[in-house]
Amino acid sequence: KVQEIRDLAAKTAGEIQKLSAGLRLDMTPQEIETHLQKHLSTDRVNLIKSGLTIPTYQVRLNKTADGRTRADVTRDGNEFMSSQMLVSAVAIANVSWIQIASIIVEAVLLVLSAVGIKADVSSSVIEKTAQEVVQTVESSSALQKAVKALQEAFAGGSNWEKAKAIFNLIKDTKSAGILWKIIKGLCSNMSWWDWTKTAATVTAMIIAVLATDGVALIAKIALALQSAYEFGKKINNLRDLDALAKTM
Repeated sequence: KVQEIRDLAAKTAGEIQKLSAGLRLDMTPQEIETHLQKHLSTDRVNLIKSGLTIPTYQVRLNKTADGRTRADVTRDGNEFMSSQMLVSAVAIANVSWIQIASIIVEAVLLVLSAVGIKADVSSSVIEKTAQEVVQTVESSSALQKAVKALQEAFAGGSNWEKAKAIFNLIKDTKSAGILWKIIKGLCSNMSWWDWTKTAATVTAMIIAVLATDGVALIAKIALALQSAYEFGKKINNLRDLDALAKTM
């Protein structure tokens, strides 16, 4: 089994190198998809394309009858976390951390999709994982800075600039020590052997991606962004929360 893990890691690293060759930063999503199809199965490509549509939870900012703003946190149309009235800077910050946690977890879900892994997105797993991310983001200036850069990219950047901002956010989750906590949380229901293979695959991908300036993963993110409507709404929420905070 040790050799099987080594072979799996080598296959993943080789795949990243093959995908990186021939990729250009001016490629359209259609060109990226065509390039990926030369090396990956249709199922793998489709998993990547839907990588930013895997739901965690939604934060909706709603006006109440008296003109105040309430944040409702739902999943599949049902209450997921308690609603909060945004009547203070502290309340706004708390909801911002919750929204950022959703963004980060979904970015990591995309990483898993990029290497062909489907993770557990049950409510209990997402809630526990999000709570861990919130605690880290609150105390990590690097992650907060990466999220600000993400907001700026989504405010007017190109598809590639948005993809690179997500890639940089993922890198910063690794630096902050939260990346593997998220992955372990999302894979907590796997068998020991499946987890071992997942860990080997993701580790090999990270090493190979960083050795090639991330171009293969950035390209996959750029492709996934084409159907990332809800993900974009989460970024917009952060802008609206920032604007609301300035009124306090």
